Amino acid sequence: MIDQPEIPVGPAIGTRPQRQASAPAGRIFAALIGLYVLATLLGSAAMLALQPISGIDPAALALVQFGPVLGALATWLAGGKVVGPLLPAPVPAGQVRVNLGYVLAACLLCGLLIAGAMTFAGHDPIGPVGVGGVPFAAFFAIQLVGATSEEIGWRGVLQPLLELRVHRFVAIAVTGAAWALWHVQAFGAGPVVAVSFFVSAMAFAVLLGSFGTGSCLQRILVAAVGHWLINVGIYLTAGDDTLGSPQVVFIAVGAVVATAATLAVRSWRAR
Repeated sequence: MIDQPEIPVGPAIGTRPQRQASAPAGRIFAALIGLYVLATLLGSAAMLALQPISGIDPAALALVQFGPVLGALATWLAGGKVVGPLLPAPVPAGQVRVNLGYVLAACLLCGLLIAGAMTFAGHDPIGPVGVGGVPFAAFFAIQLVGATSEEIGWRGVLQPLLELRVHRFVAIAVTGAAWALWHVQAFGAGPVVAVSFFVSAMAFAVLLGSFGTGSCLQRILVAAVGHWLINVGIYLTAGDDTLGSPQVVFIAVGAVVATAATLAVRSWRAR
């Protein structure tokens, strides 16, 4: 990903990023976003077909997670020269560390909330046990690969592209909705699961999208670490059956509370 330093982008959710006067027409951006969505869907379908052939247990690594990075690659190859100079500029490294700290705190709080709810409901947390035929240490590392692959597409390409045309909050919300709907299996498991999963995905999208500021690479770093810890934390507390009941509801509540609390703390400290 090529990041240009000419255009500063602030961290506020409700602001528009600055753009050059020679920004390409809206139809070009619409075409690139459409290309990203199409390439991601096709790449995801290909990865789903490859999963049983690969012999990799999807509980350890779902190859469909590579769909967004394939979509990002296709989009960048098609339009990188056009939108590259318009993409957000880097922020100081100290700001990235602060953002990472907030995300780490939110992930910890979310995990504690889910673990507490599971214990209260009479379900013991799973803990660091092997999954998908691999030891937990390997699962822990593999999950970073999958999370990074997703975030290269969602928060590394789609959200910054949207921010060139709409307010940051709208870009976060649209990216979150697309990310949630991409998990199609959640929407065939009944209304409680569908609503709970959508709520949790949107809450996590707000968390990762809000604290992912600066260049595309800086955004990917923050979002990938957060996504990774979310996935691992959910497994440690609720197990691999994340769409089961009652854990899917607990995850949604934990995601909303942790995200709201973290954003509130940031707002309070900024006063």
